[in-house]
Amino acid sequence: MTDLFILQEVLTDDVPFRVHNVKIDKFICEQDLPLMLLAHHDRLSDELKTQKPLTEFFGRINDKVTTAQACAIFGVSSDSLRPATHIKITGTTVIVWDDFPLALHLQFTNTAKDSQITDEIDTVQAVANEIDNILLSGNVNVLHKNTSKTLMSVNLHDDEFIITPNDGYTRLPNSHALATTQILNHIRHTTPHIMAYLSHALHDKIMGHVQERF
Repeated sequence: MTDLFILQEVLTDDVPFRVHNVKIDKFICEQDLPLMLLAHHDRLSDELKTQKPLTEFFGRINDKVTTAQACAIFGVSSDSLRPATHIKITGTTVIVWDDFPLALHLQFTNTAKDSQITDEIDTVQAVANEIDNILLSGNVNVLHKNTSKTLMSVNLHDDEFIITPNDGYTRLPNSHALATTQILNHIRHTTPHIMAYLSHALHDKIMGHVQERF
């Protein structure tokens, strides 16, 4: 007879996970990349928004333009808009519970959009500020080899999925991956000390990447 473990319950218990690795897949930190004209208009001062109502530019709101081009279209001075800093960080991490043993391969990103924009002009500080917005999302792959333990995933609709012991990773169905990342993100937000091991590893890897770039 095997012991039964629910993956999502294991994650909420006081289990000593550790970070095996963190990898950066995409890193963008650049100023004044083209933005939709709508986004540029949102960044105008309230006074200029009144003087230059969005209705005047409906035909071009989806056009992607630089800050200088946007100022020209709006008919305002070039210093009316500050070029934004664009940040996009995506990557993967593997966390491990050695005693089980169990490993989770997770994806992370700071935004689902092409990039997140900020008015912070110091690139290092801009990235440091954005680390707090990192969320786990996307695919979840589970490495479970122990044949004496039954590992089950339960999604948000209480549907069950048995993770069969295997020498390779098992990709969770999308609904189960979502349930897993939601729990992990909730823990990181509400009781950050429990997952400080991951937050510190993400911070160190990302800031190390920044130092190499800049």
